[in-house]
Amino acid sequence: MSGFSRDRDSNRRRVEIPRHAIGICHSDGAYSRGRITSRRTHLMGNYGATPAEAAKYGNTLNLWQSLMLLQRWSPLIGYGQRFVQELDPYRKSIIVGEAAEWLASQTAAQTDDRLVRLLADLLRTKEGEALVRFILLQVEAVR
Repeated sequence: MSGFSRDRDSNRRRVEIPRHAIGICHSDGAYSRGRITSRRTHLMGNYGATPAEAAKYGNTLNLWQSLMLLQRWSPLIGYGQRFVQELDPYRKSIIVGEAAEWLASQTAAQTDDRLVRLLADLLRTKEGEALVRFILLQVEAVR
């Protein structure tokens, strides 16, 4: 089986792909199962956690425990969705503040709750908006 790839100089060249390849992982991160495309390709290896890695990183939850964990931390997914959908950088900072408040509320310490709440309240004021927009302008000027 063969396909085409591009080298570093953008020259098109033919590549041979073994038939036993399970799938193809492209240089841009896309994955195709058995299809050859015009993208640069390399064979995707089998990446599974070893028992030592599973023990080290705590990958020992059963299905129900995983679902309970996902349910408990699902508000972060909602904040992430809102963050991605928002276009205004200032509104994104408000969403990050709300997410930080939620995260701080998950701990037993009261100091972080108060600190994050004060910072989030500061962001919601006119002065906080002016500060965020000023910082964003400075970051853009550096680029």
